[in-house]
Amino acid sequence: MKRSIMTVTVLLMVLFAVSCGDDSKNDTDWGNQDNEVTDEDAGDTGNTGNTGDTGNTGNTGDEDSDESEESDESVEPDESGVDTDTETPDEDTAVDPLLAQFIGTWAQKIILKSSSSSMIVNVPSVTIRYILVDMTVKNGKLEINRRNGVMCQTDNETGNNFANEGVVGFNEPNSKFNTIYNFWKPSQIPGQESTPDVNITKDGDKVKFVTNKEWELRGANMTDPSTETMISSDNDSRIFDHDGDTNPAFTITFSGIVNGPIYYVQRLTAIYDGELVAENKIEGHVDWTDEQYAHQATPDATLKGQKTTVTDKEKSVFQFVKVPDTMTCHGSDGKDGPDSLIGQKATLFDLVNPNTNPDGDPNN
Repeated sequence: MKRSIMTVTVLLMVLFAVSCGDDSKNDTDWGNQDNEVTDEDAGDTGNTGNTGDTGNTGNTGDEDSDESEESDESVEPDESGVDTDTETPDEDTAVDPLLAQFIGTWAQKIILKSSSSSMIVNVPSVTIRYILVDMTVKNGKLEINRRNGVMCQTDNETGNNFANEGVVGFNEPNSKFNTIYNFWKPSQIPGQESTPDVNITKDGDKVKFVTNKEWELRGANMTDPSTETMISSDNDSRIFDHDGDTNPAFTITFSGIVNGPIYYVQRLTAIYDGELVAENKIEGHVDWTDEQYAHQATPDATLKGQKTTVTDKEKSVFQFVKVPDTMTCHGSDGKDGPDSLIGQKATLFDLVNPNTNPDGDPNN
């Protein structure tokens, strides 16, 4: 009898010990779950405003860590013996095929036609820009970011006769035109944070590529360039020495029958309206605006004051060409070698300039 009682006692002690061990394991699991950091807890780092090319950092990868901390319970197979509890693809990696074809590095050539007047009336101008951009897909949207936040080169020809012909100096050694400017992507304008950089749609066999409006500003500060009035006098407190050369606003030069520096404020907008014309090529027209004010400290009187600019969308065109991710604006040695955009610009693009005659002469 005593032996039976001792046996029952031992069995009860063993059962109690097993039960305590299970409770300890559950406590540990709950503790790990409490310490998880989800995307919602971590927050989302957004755009930094008018620095231009910093984008949303997107998913931090916490969803993958959540899966690794699930319980160790085994999954029952279905009657066929196949495990039916398969993981669904992460939403950020399931890229829309319509957008996926745009991912990569693109070289862009932009030809902008306008006619301006200040003290010299109706002066035609053609400006050509070269830019490297990286296209990525984040949160289901196609993003476009200028490589390093800069433009590679800007060329200009102004005028159509001896009295007004000249060249605006955007690329001389001391110019900072291509590297210093305030820039707003569409989503960086207050109130339109969810606006995508570009809308990609399919129209029959055509893939349409239409960006939302971007903003560029030199020589002044603005909080919201889409609503603030343009600079129209030297007394405007928003004007500042943007390029740090001790002169007001932003300095460019003009070389022609009229010569000298221009201290100016420029606000420019652009919408690229085109389509995918080949597997690695996008082209279309540029719907753009250009507002300028030349500070009264500008030495030549004919270059001072407010300029009225009329842009021509039909003769303003662009082309994107997909290039290796290793391409740079200029060669590492400072020379425009064959691996750089500027070194290849003569052969890389086949964009027809609508502002020249068949013989290549300007058609202003």
